[in-house]
Amino acid sequence: MIAPALEANIGERVLPLKSYIPYSITKLLPYAATYLQQAAAIFYAVMLNVSFDSLVYGLTIHACGQIELICRRLTDDLAASETLRERSGANWSIEECVKHHILIYTFVRGVGALFIWTVTVLFFFSLIIFCTSIFLITKTQLFTVEFFSLILYFSGIMLQIFFYCWYGNELELKSKRIASAIYFSNWTMATPRERRSMVLIMINSQKGFVFSYHGIFTLCLDTFTWIFKTSYSAFNLLQHASN
Repeated sequence: MIAPALEANIGERVLPLKSYIPYSITKLLPYAATYLQQAAAIFYAVMLNVSFDSLVYGLTIHACGQIELICRRLTDDLAASETLRERSGANWSIEECVKHHILIYTFVRGVGALFIWTVTVLFFFSLIIFCTSIFLITKTQLFTVEFFSLILYFSGIMLQIFFYCWYGNELELKSKRIASAIYFSNWTMATPRERRSMVLIMINSQKGFVFSYHGIFTLCLDTFTWIFKTSYSAFNLLQHASN
Protein backbone atom coordinates (compact mmCIF):
# COMPACT_ATOMS: atom_id res chain seq x y z
CA MET A 1 0.00 0.00 0.00
CA ILE A 2 2.86 2.41 0.75
CA ALA A 3 5.11 1.39 -2.16
CA PRO A 4 3.20 3.34 -4.88
CA ALA A 5 3.59 6.55 -2.89
CA LEU A 6 7.36 6.00 -2.60
CA GLU A 7 8.01 5.43 -6.29
CA ALA A 8 10.61 7.85 -7.59
CA ASN A 9 9.39 8.12 -11.17
CA ILE A 10 6.01 9.86 -11.43
CA GLY A 11 5.66 9.16 -15.14
CA GLU A 12 2.74 6.78 -14.60
CA ARG A 13 0.48 6.08 -11.67
CA VAL A 14 1.14 2.81 -9.85
CA LEU A 15 -1.41 0.80 -7.89
CA PRO A 16 -0.69 -1.44 -4.89
CA LEU A 17 -1.80 -4.56 -6.82
CA LYS A 18 -1.38 -5.57 -10.43
CA SER A 19 -4.89 -5.93 -11.83
CA TYR A 20 -6.90 -5.28 -14.98
CA ILE A 21 -8.62 -1.87 -14.92
CA PRO A 22 -11.18 -1.28 -17.71
CA TYR A 23 -10.76 2.50 -17.47
CA SER A 24 -7.99 5.07 -17.42
CA ILE A 25 -6.41 6.07 -14.11
CA THR A 26 -4.35 8.95 -15.42
CA LYS A 27 -6.64 11.42 -13.66
CA LEU A 28 -6.53 11.81 -9.91
CA LEU A 29 -10.13 10.88 -9.06
CA PRO A 30 -10.25 7.46 -10.83
CA TYR A 31 -6.79 6.66 -9.51
CA ALA A 32 -7.72 7.59 -5.93
CA ALA A 33 -10.94 5.54 -6.08
CA THR A 34 -9.10 2.48 -7.44
CA TYR A 35 -6.31 2.92 -4.91
CA LEU A 36 -8.76 3.06 -1.99
CA GLN A 37 -10.62 -0.01 -3.29
CA GLN A 38 -7.41 -2.04 -3.46
CA ALA A 39 -6.26 -0.70 -0.08
CA ALA A 40 -9.57 -1.82 1.49
CA ALA A 41 -9.20 -5.27 -0.10
CA ILE A 42 -5.64 -5.59 1.24
CA PHE A 43 -6.71 -4.46 4.71
CA TYR A 44 -9.60 -6.95 4.76
CA ALA A 45 -7.34 -9.81 3.62
CA VAL A 46 -4.72 -8.96 6.25
CA MET A 47 -7.29 -8.79 9.06
CA LEU A 48 -8.85 -12.09 7.95
CA ASN A 49 -5.44 -13.76 7.89
CA VAL A 50 -4.43 -12.36 11.28
CA SER A 51 -7.76 -13.44 12.80
CA PHE A 52 -7.31 -16.99 11.56
CA ASP A 53 -3.75 -17.18 12.88
CA SER A 54 -4.75 -15.68 16.23
CA LEU A 55 -7.53 -18.25 16.56
CA VAL A 56 -5.07 -21.12 16.17
CA TYR A 57 -2.59 -19.50 18.56
CA GLY A 58 -5.32 -18.79 21.10
CA LEU A 59 -6.64 -22.35 21.12
CA THR A 60 -3.08 -23.65 21.48
CA ILE A 61 -2.43 -21.29 24.42
CA HIS A 62 -5.72 -22.42 25.96
CA ALA A 63 -4.58 -26.06 25.77
CA CYS A 64 -1.24 -25.08 27.34
CA GLY A 65 -3.09 -23.33 30.17
CA GLN A 66 -5.15 -26.44 30.87
CA ILE A 67 -1.94 -28.49 30.98
CA GLU A 68 -0.44 -26.01 33.46
CA LEU A 69 -3.58 -26.35 35.58
CA ILE A 70 -3.42 -30.14 35.71
CA CYS A 71 0.32 -29.99 36.53
CA ARG A 72 -0.38 -27.58 39.39
CA ARG A 73 -3.10 -29.86 40.75
CA LEU A 74 -0.81 -32.88 40.64
CA THR A 75 2.16 -31.17 42.34
CA ASP A 76 0.74 -28.66 44.81
CA ASP A 77 -2.51 -30.33 45.81
CA LEU A 78 -1.01 -33.79 46.18
CA ALA A 79 1.70 -32.32 48.38
CA ALA A 80 -0.94 -31.27 50.89
CA SER A 81 -2.28 -33.78 53.33
CA GLU A 82 -5.86 -35.03 53.29
CA THR A 83 -6.67 -32.85 56.29
CA LEU A 84 -5.43 -29.71 54.59
CA ARG A 85 -7.34 -30.56 51.44
CA GLU A 86 -10.52 -31.02 53.41
CA ARG A 87 -10.02 -27.72 55.22
CA SER A 88 -9.39 -25.85 51.98
CA GLY A 89 -12.52 -27.32 50.47
CA ALA A 90 -10.78 -29.07 47.57
CA ASN A 91 -13.16 -31.52 46.00
CA TRP A 92 -11.03 -32.95 43.20
CA SER A 93 -9.49 -36.43 42.91
CA ILE A 94 -7.04 -38.34 40.78
CA GLU A 95 -9.94 -39.67 38.72
CA GLU A 96 -10.92 -36.11 37.91
CA CYS A 97 -7.35 -35.42 36.81
CA VAL A 98 -7.58 -38.41 34.48
CA LYS A 99 -10.83 -37.09 33.06
CA HIS A 100 -9.26 -33.65 32.70
CA HIS A 101 -6.31 -35.15 30.85
CA ILE A 102 -8.65 -37.02 28.49
CA LEU A 103 -10.61 -33.84 27.82
CA ILE A 104 -7.40 -31.96 26.98
CA TYR A 105 -6.38 -34.76 24.62
CA THR A 106 -9.78 -34.67 22.92
CA PHE A 107 -9.62 -30.88 22.64
CA VAL A 108 -6.15 -30.95 21.06
CA ARG A 109 -7.21 -33.61 18.58
CA GLY A 110 -10.29 -31.59 17.65
CA VAL A 111 -8.26 -28.43 17.10
CA GLY A 112 -5.70 -30.35 15.06
CA ALA A 113 -8.34 -31.99 12.87
CA LEU A 114 -9.94 -28.59 12.23
CA PHE A 115 -6.83 -26.57 11.31
CA ILE A 116 -3.97 -28.89 10.43
CA TRP A 117 -4.95 -29.42 6.79
CA THR A 118 -5.03 -25.65 6.27
CA VAL A 119 -1.66 -25.28 7.99
CA THR A 120 -0.28 -28.09 5.81
CA VAL A 121 -1.27 -26.22 2.65
CA LEU A 122 0.27 -23.05 4.14
CA PHE A 123 3.54 -24.84 4.87
CA PHE A 124 3.66 -26.38 1.39
CA PHE A 125 3.30 -23.03 -0.35
CA SER A 126 5.68 -21.44 2.15
CA LEU A 127 8.43 -23.63 0.71
CA ILE A 128 7.82 -22.08 -2.70
CA ILE A 129 7.45 -18.57 -1.27
CA PHE A 130 10.69 -18.76 0.72
CA CYS A 131 12.90 -19.90 -2.16
CA THR A 132 11.35 -17.56 -4.75
CA SER A 133 11.47 -14.59 -2.36
CA ILE A 134 15.17 -15.13 -1.65
CA PHE A 135 15.79 -15.57 -5.37
CA LEU A 136 14.00 -12.31 -6.22
CA ILE A 137 15.78 -10.45 -3.41
CA THR A 138 19.17 -11.45 -4.83
CA LYS A 139 18.10 -10.22 -8.29
CA THR A 140 16.74 -6.89 -7.04
CA GLN A 141 18.79 -3.71 -6.70
CA LEU A 142 19.69 -2.90 -3.12
CA PHE A 143 17.92 -0.20 -1.10
CA THR A 144 15.04 0.25 -3.53
CA VAL A 145 11.32 0.23 -2.82
CA GLU A 146 10.95 -3.19 -4.41
CA PHE A 147 13.87 -4.53 -2.37
CA PHE A 148 12.39 -3.39 0.95
CA SER A 149 8.94 -4.66 -0.10
CA LEU A 150 10.36 -8.14 -0.74
CA ILE A 151 12.24 -8.04 2.58
CA LEU A 152 9.07 -7.13 4.48
CA TYR A 153 7.04 -9.78 2.66
CA PHE A 154 9.65 -12.46 3.34
CA SER A 155 9.87 -11.45 7.01
CA GLY A 156 6.09 -11.56 7.41
CA ILE A 157 5.81 -15.06 5.94
CA MET A 158 8.75 -16.22 8.05
CA LEU A 159 7.21 -14.89 11.28
CA GLN A 160 3.85 -16.43 10.43
CA ILE A 161 5.36 -19.90 10.02
CA PHE A 162 7.60 -19.38 13.07
CA PHE A 163 4.65 -18.55 15.34
CA TYR A 164 2.80 -21.68 14.25
CA CYS A 165 5.86 -23.83 14.96
CA TRP A 166 6.66 -22.00 18.22
CA TYR A 167 3.23 -22.47 19.81
CA GLY A 168 3.00 -26.05 18.56
CA ASN A 169 6.41 -26.75 20.07
CA GLU A 170 5.34 -25.16 23.38
CA LEU A 171 2.26 -27.41 23.46
CA GLU A 172 4.41 -30.50 22.99
CA LEU A 173 6.90 -29.48 25.68
CA LYS A 174 4.24 -28.57 28.23
CA SER A 175 2.33 -31.80 27.65
CA LYS A 176 5.47 -33.80 28.40
CA ARG A 177 5.81 -31.93 31.73
CA ILE A 178 2.77 -33.80 33.07
CA ALA A 179 4.90 -36.89 33.65
CA SER A 180 7.48 -34.81 35.54
CA ALA A 181 4.75 -33.20 37.64
CA ILE A 182 3.49 -36.63 38.69
CA TYR A 183 7.04 -37.83 39.39
CA PHE A 184 7.81 -34.89 41.70
CA SER A 185 4.42 -35.00 43.43
CA ASN A 186 3.74 -36.66 46.75
CA TRP A 187 2.41 -39.80 45.07
CA THR A 188 3.13 -41.94 48.14
CA MET A 189 -0.06 -40.62 49.72
CA ALA A 190 -2.18 -41.92 46.85
CA THR A 191 -4.03 -45.22 46.93
CA PRO A 192 -2.95 -48.12 44.67
CA ARG A 193 -5.85 -47.39 42.31
CA GLU A 194 -4.86 -43.73 42.11
CA ARG A 195 -1.26 -44.71 41.43
CA ARG A 196 -2.37 -46.85 38.48
CA SER A 197 -4.30 -43.88 37.14
CA MET A 198 -1.25 -41.67 37.56
CA VAL A 199 0.90 -44.20 35.71
CA LEU A 200 -1.65 -44.19 32.89
CA ILE A 201 -1.42 -40.38 32.66
CA MET A 202 2.40 -40.59 32.61
CA ILE A 203 2.39 -43.13 29.79
CA ASN A 204 0.01 -41.07 27.69
CA SER A 205 1.90 -37.83 28.31
CA GLN A 206 5.24 -39.31 27.23
CA LYS A 207 4.22 -38.94 23.57
CA GLY A 208 3.22 -35.31 23.96
CA PHE A 209 0.42 -33.42 22.26
CA VAL A 210 1.38 -32.46 18.72
CA PHE A 211 -0.34 -30.93 15.73
CA SER A 212 0.57 -32.90 12.64
CA TYR A 213 -0.92 -34.16 9.38
CA HIS A 214 -0.29 -37.94 9.45
CA GLY A 215 3.17 -37.30 10.87
CA ILE A 216 3.96 -34.69 8.16
CA PHE A 217 4.38 -30.95 8.79
CA THR A 218 4.37 -31.29 12.56
CA LEU A 219 4.10 -27.91 14.27
CA CYS A 220 7.48 -27.74 15.99
CA LEU A 221 10.75 -25.87 15.63
CA ASP A 222 12.34 -28.79 13.79
CA THR A 223 9.77 -28.33 11.02
CA PHE A 224 10.62 -24.62 10.83
CA THR A 225 14.31 -25.50 10.44
CA TRP A 226 13.47 -28.12 7.82
CA ILE A 227 11.47 -25.59 5.78
CA PHE A 228 14.41 -23.20 5.76
CA LYS A 229 16.85 -25.92 4.73
CA THR A 230 14.57 -27.13 1.95
CA SER A 231 13.98 -23.57 0.74
CA TYR A 232 17.72 -22.90 0.68
CA SER A 233 18.29 -26.05 -1.38
CA ALA A 234 15.58 -24.99 -3.83
CA PHE A 235 17.12 -21.50 -3.97
CA ASN A 236 20.50 -22.97 -4.92
CA LEU A 237 18.78 -24.97 -7.67
CA LEU A 238 17.12 -21.82 -9.01
CA GLN A 239 20.40 -19.95 -8.80
CA HIS A 240 22.25 -22.59 -10.85
CA ALA A 241 19.41 -22.74 -13.38
CA SER A 242 19.46 -18.94 -13.72
CA ASN A 243 23.23 -18.87 -14.23
